[in-house]
Amino acid sequence: MTGTPATGRAGPVKRVTLWVRDVEAALRVYRDALGLQVIEDKSLAGPGIAGLIGLKQASLRIVHLAAPGMEHGWVGLYALSDADPAPAQPALPRPDGFPRHGQATVVLTVEDMPAIVPRLRVTDGVQFVPEPVEYRKTTGGDATPPGLYREVIFFDPDGVPVSLLEYQPG
Repeated sequence: MTGTPATGRAGPVKRVTLWVRDVEAALRVYRDALGLQVIEDKSLAGPGIAGLIGLKQASLRIVHLAAPGMEHGWVGLYALSDADPAPAQPALPRPDGFPRHGQATVVLTVEDMPAIVPRLRVTDGVQFVPEPVEYRKTTGGDATPPGLYREVIFFDPDGVPVSLLEYQPG
C-alpha cells in the first residue's frame, strides 16, 4: 500500500511510555536532570487497568512529564505493582552491543547540552554510550537543516537508551 489512506491516520506521537522499576529513580533523570515537568501523577488499580496490559490484576503508578505547554511528545513513567501474573523482568540492556534490532531509543531535543550532561553524570543509574559528539551538517533536508548538531546517547536507570539532540543554525 502506498500513499495516504482514504480514511484515518495516526500522529503526532502523544507520548512514549517507559515501564520503570522505580519511579523516583526515573524522575531524577527525566525531571531533575532533563528538566521535564510533571504534568500528572496518579495511581490506578484493578482488573480494568490490568486487562489493558493483559493481566488479571495490577496497580499502576503513572507519571506523565512534558516540556512546558506541550500537548504531545510526553514521557510517561509507568510502574507496575501487585501484578497477577507477575511480568518477567528481562536483563537490562547496556551499551555493550548497542544498538540492537528492535530496540527503540527516546530522542529529545534540548537546549544548552553543556548544562544538562553534568547533571546526568551525577544521576545514579545513568550510563553514557559515547561522550557527547558535535558535528556540522553542510547540507540538509526538509526536516534536518544545515547547522551545528550536538548529540549524546545514555541509558536511563531501566536501561532505556535516550538520545539528546541540540541544533544550532549556521
